[in-house]
Amino acid sequence: MQMSPGDRAMITSMPGNNVCADCPTPKPDWASVSMGTLICLDCSGKHRSLGVHISFVRSVAMDSWTPQQLQIMKRGGNNACNAYLASKGLSKSTPIKQKYESDAAQLYKEVLKARAEGRPEPTELPKRKAPASGGGAGMGAMASISSSAAGGKDPNGMERLAGESDAQYVARQTRLRDEAKARMAAKFGGGGMGGVGSGGRMGGVGSDPNYVPGGGYGGGYGASVGGIDTSAVAGSVMAGLSMGFGALSTAASTVSSAVQDEGTRQAAMATASSFWGG
Repeated sequence: MQMSPGDRAMITSMPGNNVCADCPTPKPDWASVSMGTLICLDCSGKHRSLGVHISFVRSVAMDSWTPQQLQIMKRGGNNACNAYLASKGLSKSTPIKQKYESDAAQLYKEVLKARAEGRPEPTELPKRKAPASGGGAGMGAMASISSSAAGGKDPNGMERLAGESDAQYVARQTRLRDEAKARMAAKFGGGGMGGVGSGGRMGGVGSDPNYVPGGGYGGGYGASVGGIDTSAVAGSVMAGLSMGFGALSTAASTVSSAVQDEGTRQAAMATASSFWGG
């Protein structure tokens, strides 16, 4: 609701409210509801820059007001605020940012709230929570935090078990890793699961040193269809795999143009198609 003429007259007549709480400008028509003071237009902009958590600004004439906000203004006043802050070493001429971001100003704000709500006035600010530890903590510290919060229950899991020390955690994870390696060796043999290009049993295209361009894989895919050595076809197809499907088409086209007999051409292409499907 808008501030009534009666409330406005009462607030503007409070001691010190005829002049801005932060400068000598007369007849201020803005308010810091947080501090229960009247301020001028210029100072209101500085209060707004602090953020509403420091100073909540309202226009006396244009903005709406809640009953609680009016109660704070009626229990504040410029002289009362300045006297309190002066007792804490903050004069009226103290820069606005320094003055209102101080613990003294924030405590006074809580005092006004308590007065407006009929509560006992606080004598100190609420205790601040300790900041969380920075990113410099290592993995061991993170595991300790996790275990202190709950503690894992799976002895084969990555989470630290409840009550498990750093040394016990490292030893358990090392044992689990070695057991996993042993299982892999038993399942896939000593060579394990060689990756693409590793030369292992699951080596990728282009990883076999025995591959001869145009001649297949050491003759392993060698076959003859209608007098045509299909190892050349297979070699062309395998080269196409590493260069994309478009290159496969080019290889097939090359083979087709090299074969004159239509029946032999179809047989060769069938072999290439069958190899591609495999």
